[in-house]
Amino acid sequence: MAKYRKNSTVSVGLVKILNAYANRLGVDFKKVAIFCGFNMSILKNSEARISSKSFESMWLKIVSLSKDPYPGLNFGRQMARHYPGGSVLFTMMLNCDNIEKALQVFVRYHRIIADIIQPQFQITGEFTHLSWEIASPDFQPQPHLSEALLCTYYSILSFLSKGRLTLVKVCFTHVGPSDPDGKNEYQQVFNAPIIFKENKNELVIETKDLDIKIELANQELYKVLERHATRLVNTMPKEKEWSNRVLRLISDVIFKGDIPDIDSISQRLAVSKRALQEKLKVEKTNYRTLLETTRKQMAVDNLAKQDVTICEVAFILGYSDQSAFNHAFKRWTGQTPKAYIQKLT
Repeated sequence: MAKYRKNSTVSVGLVKILNAYANRLGVDFKKVAIFCGFNMSILKNSEARISSKSFESMWLKIVSLSKDPYPGLNFGRQMARHYPGGSVLFTMMLNCDNIEKALQVFVRYHRIIADIIQPQFQITGEFTHLSWEIASPDFQPQPHLSEALLCTYYSILSFLSKGRLTLVKVCFTHVGPSDPDGKNEYQQVFNAPIIFKENKNELVIETKDLDIKIELANQELYKVLERHATRLVNTMPKEKEWSNRVLRLISDVIFKGDIPDIDSISQRLAVSKRALQEKLKVEKTNYRTLLETTRKQMAVDNLAKQDVTICEVAFILGYSDQSAFNHAFKRWTGQTPKAYIQKLT
């Protein structure tokens, strides 16, 4: 599981697409949500956001249950099916003059969809490279995420251009499939040369295609949507610097087998215990809450592996005995660790 250094989030719209992806594969999304501690009622709020880590946990669980051999490509296809429906970002792009303006909007307002990934495009003479930057240096996207992103990017460009835009090549940093069927799967998606083990994940297009006009673009509608998009971006929760630093340190301390008390954490941050408490108070939290949050997430992640015992998880999290861990886990989730695991099998 990747480490999320900042308080990164994804939109509830992306969660709905994940739900649809699970349904297509015959996976019970509600069961996955319960397993990952996700509250299904959040889906009713169109402007809600969830943590990137929670989203990835659910996606990986769906992939595990479905045995999907091409999760990245298939999730990317699912993204492409839903983007034209209710996405403010895509509707803005659909009402831009041309492909270049649409890409500029995609880069500027992508935070509406997710803020762990920051798309970028670079024009280098006759070729333009579409890729992304990672908002957190500790986050390294797995191959299926890279595939999903490039598949989604290409599907959007193909839709906007009505199929007039063609790819020069598609590059992935990971190793590609060795079997002919696997290679054919990529070819069907991109219809372009696919190169693996490259230095960067990216789509390469001809720069002249940036001038392709987008049919039926409406400038007045674009202006209305832009005002709405700006409001959404401006009201998104800002990163809580001290809370996130404490969360990271608590995780590190637990992983090393040490006791994550506030005295040792404040020393690592080079501030007094009182000063740290005040900084956390400003961010509307406290050390105990952050410790409980970390332990809960680590408990869920470890129990999901199903290759460690409940007693071992209790020990990893620093509890004196399994009974104390059981009580804490029931307080967090409303059920015992044993009952939680049984629901997932």
